[in-house]
Amino acid sequence: MLAMLEASGGSCSISAIAAQLGVSARTVYRYVSQLQMVGYDIRLEGGEVRSRSEAVSGSGAEPRGDPAYHIESSEPAMRRLAILSLLTGGPATLGRIVSYLAEPVRALAADERTIRRDLEHLESAGYVEAPGDGDTGYCLSGAFMPRFSLTLSELISVVRALESAPEAVADPLTAASIRSKLFAAMAPCVDRAHAIRRRRYTKGRARRSDPAILARVDALEVASLENRVVQMRYTDRREGRRSAREVEPLGLVYYWFHDMWYLVATCCTAREIRHFRVDRISGIAVTNRLFQYPSKFDLACYASGMWGVYAGEPTRVKVHFFDEMNVLARLRAEIADRPGACLSQVDTDVWELVDTVAGLSEFRVWLRSFGSSALVIEPECLRIQLIESAMRMRYMYNTGDCDIDDVKRSNGGGLDVDRR
Repeated sequence: MLAMLEASGGSCSISAIAAQLGVSARTVYRYVSQLQMVGYDIRLEGGEVRSRSEAVSGSGAEPRGDPAYHIESSEPAMRRLAILSLLTGGPATLGRIVSYLAEPVRALAADERTIRRDLEHLESAGYVEAPGDGDTGYCLSGAFMPRFSLTLSELISVVRALESAPEAVADPLTAASIRSKLFAAMAPCVDRAHAIRRRRYTKGRARRSDPAILARVDALEVASLENRVVQMRYTDRREGRRSAREVEPLGLVYYWFHDMWYLVATCCTAREIRHFRVDRISGIAVTNRLFQYPSKFDLACYASGMWGVYAGEPTRVKVHFFDEMNVLARLRAEIADRPGACLSQVDTDVWELVDTVAGLSEFRVWLRSFGSSALVIEPECLRIQLIESAMRMRYMYNTGDCDIDDVKRSNGGGLDVDRR
């Protein structure tokens, strides 16, 4: 068959091969399957067998294999390749492996004892793990990372599923590992895959988002990937009126504390980066006008510096947290995406967080949610703001009002006592 393919320029009909060799069409299918398992670039297309000429001729660069060698390859090696191929789809019992090898398209049938020896060989090589207590069958070892037969669009779908439904994987480190392995397994698309990852960023723990919001996120992300200007209608938060906007989308950020998606884009009118809440965007129209994506802009670096989604002056903060009511576990989960955050124990059940925050407004709101379990050490301005906030709350509970001037007057006109 290989000689016929070489003589005909790499393509020959199944019926012609079967007639020339005096075999059935099913036997031709089996030959093709066996050659594929040992590395030949050979395939079936529309009733024909096709192969690249260098794969069968051995000309040019190093060939993928010598025909005589592969035809005479030992059956054990071919069985083991077939077993690994089966296990890339998930665990399989011994009975399933035996029946898989015996299927006519492979014709690698062997008795159960022989296949056990093949599995023991693969296990000793570190490729396969034997079933343990409660396991469903043999599986690939953690050291053997198979390549996934996923298209780029399928890869995007899997990554988006991880981003939009992270509760499916309880451990965020595990989810990150899964994403990195998916990207690594798609070597031909690795550059585009990294581009996709840069256009969407999750701050903190994500929750399940509204499908309608996710549809807008997808549309805006595609526009960003294609460097297309977007026209949209946006509802102003303060006035509640809609206005037409034209933006150059740079990426999307999800902030867990607000449970909101935000579009990070360059406003075509103001020519500066602004943030738009996706739930306030309507009437999206992706234009055919292209823009130049900033070569030095990195969404992850841009978003990780801010505590939330509103930028401000970078400020070093130091806060002590008292480990009560699971505070430490919550704290670790909510600063996991901040590479510059430093959390260390400074006393019994007392932990110190040191970080640089670009803008204190959202950080201050987040600190309030810890109540008396968080104590600001620095900066002083943040300490004063939280003291005033606590005084307002006390005054509200005492009088039902929250005028800060009245609060100050009720405390002697200042905050010195509370500061001490």
